[in-house]
Amino acid sequence: MSSHAFDVLAKSRTGVEIVHHEEGHRYKFGVVTNASGKRVLADSVEVTASAASKRAPEFFSGSARAFATSIAHRIHAID
Repeated sequence: MSSHAFDVLAKSRTGVEIVHHEEGHRYKFGVVTNASGKRVLADSVEVTASAASKRAPEFFSGSARAFATSIAHRIHAID
C-alpha cells in the first residue's frame, strides 16, 4: 500500500490524524510515553469508518499506522 493513499488531516506533538483518500476512512493516532520513556504512537487508534467504502477500515490499518508513524517522526512527535 502506497503512502500516497493517505492524506494528513491534522498533526501535532500529541497525535496524527489521517484519511484514506479513496475509501474515506479516518484514523486518529495519539502519542503516548512507553515504559522506557520514549514517545510512541499509542497501540489504540480511533477509527471513523466511511459508509461509502468498499473495504473495511481494518484492511488499511497497517498501512495507516506506518504512514502516521512516518509523519510523527518527521514532526518529531515520537522518538
